[in-house]
Amino acid sequence: MKTVFVIILIMMSGLTFGQQKKTKKAPPITPPTLLPPPEVKKLEDYSKDEKKCFIYKSEEQKDSIVYVTENLLEYGWAGSNARFVITTYNYDAAQKSQTEKDGQIYAQSQRLRYIDGKYTIQKNILNFTPDKAENYQNRTFKIIYKPKSQKVESLKDESSHQYKKGGCTEPTISL
Repeated sequence: MKTVFVIILIMMSGLTFGQQKKTKKAPPITPPTLLPPPEVKKLEDYSKDEKKCFIYKSEEQKDSIVYVTENLLEYGWAGSNARFVITTYNYDAAQKSQTEKDGQIYAQSQRLRYIDGKYTIQKNILNFTPDKAENYQNRTFKIIYKPKSQKVESLKDESSHQYKKGGCTEPTISL
């Protein structure tokens, strides 16, 4: 019995002293590295660099009323998105010249039609595909570059209308 008691004591002492845990040293504390904030581009930077706008304006006069149609093609922003904006309005030429002489502002009503879509450029041809293909047809434009550079000077559509660089539409907020 003594031997059993001694064996139990040896086993218990071996278990209590044999399970010592090794302490790990904590890693040194380093301050986090802060990245500089991203550079904010102004709206003017986007319109100069990325967005490309081309406009074609046609006027047709019947009697004293002038009918104006402006076609604006915007592309080059947010991936392959593009927009075709058709603005139509008319005015009386005699009335407009009279109000300009008097120093008043002549305002006419406009009708805007926005056609959103996608564009692709292949071999100096720009293809505009509207999102609603059942309502609007695809448009193709030939890209005309400036001589000795790769900057786009103008576009020519399938009806040989010359689209020149023009001002992009600014976003409007209505309250």
